[in-house]
Amino acid sequence: MKILVIMTAKATLHLLDGEQHPSGFWAEEFAVPYQIFRDAGYDVDVATIDGAVPTVDLTSIDPAFLQWVRPQGSENNDEANAAEYVRVIDAAPQLKQPLRIEDLTAESLADYDGVYVSGGHGAIGDLPKSDELAQLLRWVLEQDKPLATVCHGHTSLLALRDGEGHWPFEGYRMTAFSHAEELVTNMAGRLPLILEVELVRLGAQYEKAELIWGSHVVIDRNLTTGQNPYSSKALAETFVKQLAAS
Repeated sequence: MKILVIMTAKATLHLLDGEQHPSGFWAEEFAVPYQIFRDAGYDVDVATIDGAVPTVDLTSIDPAFLQWVRPQGSENNDEANAAEYVRVIDAAPQLKQPLRIEDLTAESLADYDGVYVSGGHGAIGDLPKSDELAQLLRWVLEQDKPLATVCHGHTSLLALRDGEGHWPFEGYRMTAFSHAEELVTNMAGRLPLILEVELVRLGAQYEKAELIWGSHVVIDRNLTTGQNPYSSKALAETFVKQLAAS
């Protein structure tokens, strides 16, 4: 049993005012699903554009920052969680030598039970711009494989089109990092795109948690989506159930 994890390789994000903002992948969105996948008996491969080693967003392993990316009133395990994310990331050999997305083929994809796209603001900078990633995701759809994305991992879906120019996820129920959540980041008003806006424009039936930063997961056909970092655990657990049922 094997899962392919797609990750951003960007260490910075080019904002509208010209700033190259420090970024990368969000630790919780890799570490928590990775551990759940491994505990469920899955081997995990990581792939990035050009096989570049992914960079963790340092704010995502800062206990003082994690209080701002979980819902108000949730349990404060920020110190322990940050330490666990670092432990998992340091111990994952796949992060040190990721596969090249460009080298993956329809035949190699067939070896995987499902594909998970991790997030982080860095994903805005590279995932929607890769023709090879778009082709890989077309093969995922053609092979009817379960697909899961969390937070800004959904940017990988934006460039997809079918043979008639339609977005293949038009009409799907899904969630993603919300506009309300973007507005309380220090990049508000400077991001190159707002994911919720883009998904709705393309035809998604967008949903979100009632409480900002709350966990929210949506399943529609073979697509499982999670809203934000706090959704990572529920998303991964749901995805494992989807894989077992497929």
